[in-house]
Amino acid sequence: MHQLYNARTAGHLGREKTINRIKARYYWPGMSDDVARWVQSCLLVKNGNRVPDLENRLCNTTVYGPMECVAIDILGPLQTTENHNRFIMVVGDYFSKWTEAYALEDHTAQSVADKLVTEFICRFGAPLRIHTDQVPEFESRLFKSICNLLEINKSRTTPYQPQSEGMVERYNRTLVYMLSIFVGEKRMIGTIISRTFAWPTEPAYSRAQNALQTC
Repeated sequence: MHQLYNARTAGHLGREKTINRIKARYYWPGMSDDVARWVQSCLLVKNGNRVPDLENRLCNTTVYGPMECVAIDILGPLQTTENHNRFIMVVGDYFSKWTEAYALEDHTAQSVADKLVTEFICRFGAPLRIHTDQVPEFESRLFKSICNLLEINKSRTTPYQPQSEGMVERYNRTLVYMLSIFVGEKRMIGTIISRTFAWPTEPAYSRAQNALQTC
């Protein structure tokens, strides 16, 4: 239970998600009650501050295959790490719900475009469409040139209406919570957000998996 709930890649994600994670690997009589007691006894969660649920209604996005639409968002500024990173770029596929997060020193157009091409597109291929908000790095001439070169359609949210980018916004909330747990545990945040987090989701709810790749 420690590895699937308390470990750095587990994220303290609650009773239901921890039970499903353990069920995929183990079984013992009274497992659900044991997990419930384990989660309730976690001092980090009791002392931590959960991000409040947002009341805004999110917009549904209809897609029919992987890489048909990919959403990108920038999270930060955060506490500066020992590798001088202060921002996280979150990239998520709307169909598979596979989401990755990359640490950045800054969020200039050059930094964002370089990380997107070298870390995401070179591994998964170019998506048909990229959906972002209207921050300068995504509206830059460089980013538009990359989209034109790779034949990627570009769409954007309406100003002050983040609901249409709700998938990555929801991941941002989960990621901030996971990071805050480890900061509260006095672990070096630099060892966390200087790496690449990657996780898929399952039907009915989002679940952070223990797939952690070093940048």
